[in-house]
Amino acid sequence: MKSSTKLLSIFTVLLFIGSLAAGSISVSNGLLRTIDSEQVIPAETYGDDRRNDAVSILIQTQFVDTRVDHEWDKVLTSLKGSLYGKFTYDNLTDYTQLGSVIDEYDALLIPENENGNISTSNMIAGAWSSFLPTYVENGGIVICMTFANIDAKYGITTQILNGTGLMELYNPTLSNTHQIDLFSTSDALARNMPASYTGVSGTVCFDTWDGTVVMKDNTNGKAVVVHKTIGKGHVIMLGFDMWTPNINQDRLLANAVRLHNHVMVDNSHTPDFSINDYLSNLANDLPYEGFAVSQMNFFSAAAVEACDILVIVQCVDVYTTQEMAIIDNFLSSGGALFIGTEVSIWGNALDPLLDHFGYARKTYGELNDTDDYHDDVAYIDLYPENLNMHSTKVGVDIVEVHSASAFITMPESAVPILTTDDDGTVSWHYTHLPPDPAGGLPIAAVETIGNGRIALVADNSLYTDYDVDSDGSDDYYDSDNELFMHNIFRWLAGAGIPEQTVVFDYSNSPWGYLHSTIQPLAEFLMFNGYNVIWTDEFDPDVYDTADILFICDGASDYNTSEIATIENYVDSGGALLLWGDWGSYGMQIEPIAQEFGLLINTTGILIDTDDYLVSPTYVIYEGTNLGTHPIMDGVDRIEVDWSNGFISIGSGTALVSTDNDGTAEWNDGTPANNLAVFAATTYNQGRVAVVTDLDMGTLSDTDSDGFGALYDSDNSIFIANVFKWLAENRAPTVEVTYPNGGEVLSGVANITWTALDLDGDSLTFNVSYSANNGSSWISLATNSAQTWFLWNTALSADGSEYLIRVVVSDGGLTSLDVSDDTFTVENVVSTTTTTTTSTSTTTTTTNGTGWGGSTTTIIIIIIAGGVVIIIIIIIMKKKK
Repeated sequence: MKSSTKLLSIFTVLLFIGSLAAGSISVSNGLLRTIDSEQVIPAETYGDDRRNDAVSILIQTQFVDTRVDHEWDKVLTSLKGSLYGKFTYDNLTDYTQLGSVIDEYDALLIPENENGNISTSNMIAGAWSSFLPTYVENGGIVICMTFANIDAKYGITTQILNGTGLMELYNPTLSNTHQIDLFSTSDALARNMPASYTGVSGTVCFDTWDGTVVMKDNTNGKAVVVHKTIGKGHVIMLGFDMWTPNINQDRLLANAVRLHNHVMVDNSHTPDFSINDYLSNLANDLPYEGFAVSQMNFFSAAAVEACDILVIVQCVDVYTTQEMAIIDNFLSSGGALFIGTEVSIWGNALDPLLDHFGYARKTYGELNDTDDYHDDVAYIDLYPENLNMHSTKVGVDIVEVHSASAFITMPESAVPILTTDDDGTVSWHYTHLPPDPAGGLPIAAVETIGNGRIALVADNSLYTDYDVDSDGSDDYYDSDNELFMHNIFRWLAGAGIPEQTVVFDYSNSPWGYLHSTIQPLAEFLMFNGYNVIWTDEFDPDVYDTADILFICDGASDYNTSEIATIENYVDSGGALLLWGDWGSYGMQIEPIAQEFGLLINTTGILIDTDDYLVSPTYVIYEGTNLGTHPIMDGVDRIEVDWSNGFISIGSGTALVSTDNDGTAEWNDGTPANNLAVFAATTYNQGRVAVVTDLDMGTLSDTDSDGFGALYDSDNSIFIANVFKWLAENRAPTVEVTYPNGGEVLSGVANITWTALDLDGDSLTFNVSYSANNGSSWISLATNSAQTWFLWNTALSADGSEYLIRVVVSDGGLTSLDVSDDTFTVENVVSTTTTTTTSTSTTTTTTNGTGWGGSTTTIIIIIIAGGVVIIIIIIIMKKKK
């Protein structure tokens, strides 16, 4: 026993000394903290890749007939009507420039090249073949239109697709007056198309085996419309021009552009519903909300990759582990998933998929409510108090469910958006069994999963064509079910963008409400990744949850205390958007703007006597009117109607300014030269922007050009940039404070630094040193949460060219700082020991490269070792 104690004691001493010998390694491990895997990474500066409701189209016009009321004009008219003007476009007049600009656009549209020929098409293909396939692979859309004329120049533009390798099309033939049949009802281009129609003048058909034939010539069996997916992108051949446009061509062209927001219903697991049967209402409605809708009949990773929102509803076959892995990868890449399930056995096949994401539904029984129902207690009416504050609630007052189920288990990160009453009136109803309470249970929920999004609904009636309650209306159209579902898909469309919350303050009775006047703005924001909520009362607690606080001018004033609260919110890093209009419609936001140095005019209307449309109050701003600021990136032209402006903006930046040529005035004739129309400023840690034209959040079309005010010129880009700038993540800063140059370090040195993040994000630090004035670096600590680090310099060679570098990260952005100048590490303690032998005399020098090179370290080890030995002796004596 004594021998064992001695051995154990000696081993303890060796372990203790060994731990000290590890020096800085042991110290650094004690200081490190890794980022929690559940931590939400703040939003980054997204740049041009941020999704935008206004799909951007580049139209190749070099060889197109651009005369008024000819093909290009008719293409544009068709897009305006079918897409409700919700797009932006530019013309490509020199095909050699495509490579330098193509990545800025969602779609490339190639109308009929009437003024070209086979030679020009081959020339274009040769110039584009090196990059256009990659553009499509990464998610771009290429739409090619062709024609046939009296010179038999059939299908000229097909050579562009052939030559770039995007699609193989052969033997173009005239299809004028032929019957054109719908051939693939599952394809996205088929939505709302008739079973057949007559080919108009200029229709062309082709031989092809490359892609899905959507429309086919009934006379010769050739393809008229072909759709091909490549990676995440799409290639479409439309075998017609727009010389004789009709509703069929309009729909086909619009459906092609809508592939920018591609919804795909999975029909591969023996579902009870398809887009042509019981899901037809939803499938045919979503295109009018900006979505393309298709159906996948065979499950494949390639098909999933080519969509933006995958829809999985009640089915018979269970999803395999491999298929779930494909769905996981889709979500992690920024995809979105909708799952629709039901009560009892009708949801069994989807239960493993629900469980995979941490959800469980009640597998038997149906929900009953004894007070809020119609016709039957299983037909429940859900009111605003059942709709949790979320984007999906915008404009929704009543949702009807019929024999619904609910979720009894959900992940903590899930957000219920539709719940049962919690007043004791809701229960689970079973046949031959007493009811169980079912209050406060979610019937629908949403969740962000990594870069992706998921929405789940536990009642078929919200999205199918049934008329369960026999009221003469399909359940999908009952009350606000349709709008509720549209909002779910709008929210899902924001997948791939870190979710941020915009809080609209209704406490001053604003002129614009999300569910009425400025609902187009709310929908626009959903597509851009934001969660849009509102508060009816002045509530600082709600404001603190906002990434952006939106205050629209209204009918009542903010008091001094409320303005101080708003000022403090911005001061602490909040983002504020003030939105007003002309004259008195800026009076409620003006005192708030003053807190940030922005003085708004509250009596006038800005006019311009030369740069206007319709009337001098409808002003065009471009060129020198546009300021230099991140909000103005990609903005070349702004249209405003009856707008206000500023008297002064202090240290703020004028985003848009009036002319300085004497043509800009207030409506009373007072000169308004070079005055700010819109402005932005920073305020301590926060940001503020002011927009003074309420119409820019609406679809008002004062100039009758087919575009609503939100989508006129570059208005939508401007608005998207305003929100992006206000809420974008700002890089943290760091400064090394010790050693910062000139110091002499020895032993254990305490490295220190300071850091600041204006967004209040959690920060981590990577610390390293250089012994050669920055030529190379050696890591000391990674992902540390401290602003100091104990470095055992004795483990490094002496030298005078040392630097410290600290890299700070907020989880998305990084910055760094390095010591201002070099410092010295000096740990050498020389002791000479002469050993006389018959062969040699040895001189030993001890320095910082050894495990005990520092005198301080040696002394610590000796003292510590001595203490342990004394403890051992005491223990051994007690054993006797």
